[in-house]
Amino acid sequence: MNTLKKNKGGKLTVSNKKVEVAPPKGYHWMEDRGRYFLMQGEYAEHPGAVDKAEFKTATHAEKNKPNK
Repeated sequence: MNTLKKNKGGKLTVSNKKVEVAPPKGYHWMEDRGRYFLMQGEYAEHPGAVDKAEFKTATHAEKNKPNK
C-alpha cells in the first residue's frame, strides 16, 4: 500500500496524514468545492461554514533536500 504521492511539480511529497487547523481569532472557515477560505466573523452554523479546516501534510521531496 502506497501512502505517499508526489504532486505533478515534484517539489512536495504529500502524505495521507491530516491536521485540523482552527481559524485565527475573528474569522471562521468556509468550505467550497473542497477548498477552504477564511471569512471574517466568528463561527456560526450556516451553509459552508466549518469549525476547523482539515489539511493534508506535505514534506519536501527527497531529491530537493540539501546534503548534510
